[in-house]
Amino acid sequence: MSFLIKNLKAFQSKVLIESQNYKNYVINFESEIVRGISKLIILSFIEEMGEDGIYGYKLARKIKKNTSNMLIIEEGTLYPILRRLNNDGLLKIKKKEFDGRLRNYYFITEQGKNIYNHLTGFFIKLIESITKLINIEIIHKKDDYIICPNCTNRISLRESDIKFCNVCGLSAENLGVEEDRKNGN
Repeated sequence: MSFLIKNLKAFQSKVLIESQNYKNYVINFESEIVRGISKLIILSFIEEMGEDGIYGYKLARKIKKNTSNMLIIEEGTLYPILRRLNNDGLLKIKKKEFDGRLRNYYFITEQGKNIYNHLTGFFIKLIESITKLINIEIIHKKDDYIICPNCTNRISLRESDIKFCNVCGLSAENLGVEEDRKNGN
């Protein structure tokens, strides 16, 4: 994976970025953060593609473009992650022809969607909980989903008949689904 700090150039001598200790610390910290969210980002893009699926090279370009070059997952990193997600049952692979060549297209499975929703809910709640600590503000589309207060699973409000959280079993009443629907969501 490529990180912003690796591409920085120093414009003056004796600036922090020139210190190898500083640079190593920041690169390692960035790596820890990105390693944790890269699978979430990959699942997000594949889920967005739906029945069309996506092949690896296009996925890497899409991630780079849509993250304004902040997250660049190189092929040597991307394909092992995709294989792991496939082996874990979160993705399925189908060979499809593209420009006369067979390519592996990746599709999210039902289990992958469930894991993706759960991890997305967890990530949203985590970011919300630390916003005051690091002085940032986030805005997310609460009209499209709710987060289970018990397990942090993200539940789409587009489903017409939500009776309980499919991860922990909390009832729709305790999820606040009916209240959200009464309020026009």
